[in-house]
Amino acid sequence: MTESSWIEKISSNVVVKGSATSVAVFGTTVMPLAAFVPFLVDSLASGRQARRLEGMFSELQRITDENAEKLQNLTDDQYKVINESIAAAFYTIEQEKIDILKRAASNAFADPETVNRSSDALSRVVRDISAVEAAFVIRNFGFDMFQVANEVNWSEEAMAITPGSNDEITLSGLVNLGLLYSKTSMADVVAFEWSPLVVKLIALIRE
Repeated sequence: MTESSWIEKISSNVVVKGSATSVAVFGTTVMPLAAFVPFLVDSLASGRQARRLEGMFSELQRITDENAEKLQNLTDDQYKVINESIAAAFYTIEQEKIDILKRAASNAFADPETVNRSSDALSRVVRDISAVEAAFVIRNFGFDMFQVANEVNWSEEAMAITPGSNDEITLSGLVNLGLLYSKTSMADVVAFEWSPLVVKLIALIRE
């Protein structure tokens, strides 16, 4: 008998087997990162990443088992967001981000309107947004605009972002993701306002 190939070893891995089951339930065909980088198999099987992925996929499995009838009516938009969320999990080592991906997949599965006609943009954002950026969005959505300044005195609905702070770095990341637009305010200062996509993003990643 010949020695098992690396792809066969990956197929027998508990994490990959668990994730394959969940992927099949959602109708996706995601290939784990380890399938392309064989030397990662052992670390995925025995490390912290294995436990994180197992937790995510076990939860998704439970949700689909309880709502099996929804699978027959899965839309293309739901499929895309769910598939992208699951795929991104294999490249994610932060538990908070994995939790976001899990919520995105489960919320997309639960309600097709959450991702209707926005799956391309939402998939990109869910894949690339950090846990810190996501928390900033949810925490500060009540503000209409943001200005990089020590204080803002032209609007009560605007939030001051201290120059050089971690919030400024976060703000820059959200601009790059297309979640904030630059706009000149009535006071002739450059500020940033939310993209319309943010409403759908919050609905997608909410607990």
